[in-house]
Amino acid sequence: MALSFDELKMLARQTGLKVFCDEEKQMLIIGGVGRNGVCHLIVHLVEDGEALYFRIPYLAIVPEDHPHFTKILLTLLSENDQVKLGRFCLDPEDGEVYIDWFHSIEDGTLTSTQLLRCIKTLMILADEVRARLKHLLETGEDLPEERRIEGMLRRLLSSGLPEEVEIRLRRLFQDFETSEEKNEEDQSKE
Repeated sequence: MALSFDELKMLARQTGLKVFCDEEKQMLIIGGVGRNGVCHLIVHLVEDGEALYFRIPYLAIVPEDHPHFTKILLTLLSENDQVKLGRFCLDPEDGEVYIDWFHSIEDGTLTSTQLLRCIKTLMILADEVRARLKHLLETGEDLPEERRIEGMLRRLLSSGLPEEVEIRLRRLFQDFETSEEKNEEDQSKE
């Protein structure tokens, strides 16, 4: 069942996020502020309403002649290997690094919860990788783990949070650990 742009706008409103709607291009623009800057996520209705295309442009600009170009490519490949939702890309024409995702609807439906998960996941990934890329571009070294999301979660869990917040963070941290263990298992099978 195809999704109309009006239905997409309604779902976006149900997420509680502030959304700019471009009726002519049938796309939504959602702004978000992370700890590493502002992200603008574009959600474009494509294939006659049977799919959504998500994109966060300009996470970084990496010229081909940059001394750490290879390390940056390897970092993007590593991220792509670890994430379930999202794909990091580098445009060879101008060096733009961006994250995108194609979400097929086909004959299914889309809920506001699914839309919100895609948006939040892509925003968090973009913020995290933007910080890593900035550090790599400047130093040639990856961002230390304690400055990444996993490190933040460990610090938060050791700081004495309210019980309900701690439970939610522990679940999130367990999801990260489970995901990493699964990736390690998959790599060892190869």
